[in-house]
Amino acid sequence: MLLGEGWDKLQYFTATPHLTNREAEVLQLVTLGRSAKDVALELRIAPCTVERYIENVRLKTRTRNRAHIIAIAMRDDWFEGTGSYSAPIRLAAM
Repeated sequence: MLLGEGWDKLQYFTATPHLTNREAEVLQLVTLGRSAKDVALELRIAPCTVERYIENVRLKTRTRNRAHIIAIAMRDDWFEGTGSYSAPIRLAAM
């Protein structure tokens, strides 16, 4: 298969998924850059519970990993203000 072949058949989630209130709360905090440990401390739950919520969201959104979930959430602006980040990307000098 050539690179790029079949990409048009990939079906990524593009609408806001049906998340529980807790899943949405955890995802919003993770989208803001918080670690699972920080989220756990803030919500007073175990870090492994945070990881479970993130995994549930990943399965519901059919995304590959946490970074992919965050990219989709920001792209589609699931949480007010997360999709409006427009600072220029700076490349490191080589």
